[in-house]
Amino acid sequence: RILANRQSAARSKERKIKYTGELERKVQTLQTEATTLSAQLTLLQRDTSGLTTENRELKLRLQSMEEQAKLRDALNDALREEVQRLKIAAGQAPNMNGSQFNGGLQQIPSYFSQQHQRQQQQQHQQQMAYLGGHQAQRHHPNHHQSPSNGGQSLSGLSLDDSMDFI
Repeated sequence: RILANRQSAARSKERKIKYTGELERKVQTLQTEATTLSAQLTLLQRDTSGLTTENRELKLRLQSMEEQAKLRDALNDALREEVQRLKIAAGQAPNMNGSQFNGGLQQIPSYFSQQHQRQQQQQHQQQMAYLGGHQAQRHHPNHHQSPSNGGQSLSGLSLDDSMDFI
């Protein structure tokens, strides 16, 4: 009976050592997994932060492009009106209201070109600030003189400047 008790105690001790060993291996495996998951979490948080920043920048860029499109459309409308006015002045197109000149349209391109230049400069500065110097700056002349309209161009901009809106 004493021998049976000793054998039973030895088996119990063996099971306990085996169980403890298994628990230690599980702890080691879980610690390794926790370290791996922690590193993955850090990477995902960094990626999320980067994507959030990129999303914000893209939204600003989209807003800027929408504003450019509005300016381009307004510029195109003003240029169409100026072309029509010049055609009427040159006698190439019939006048819609019966007078030889449409005085209101003569002032639109000059006013619009000044306003447009200010908006374009502000927009260019915003874009350069946004790009943070990642894009090379391009310089476009702001005026091309034309003797037919008192030294101002029809739009107040060069062809290159107009192309920025297309």
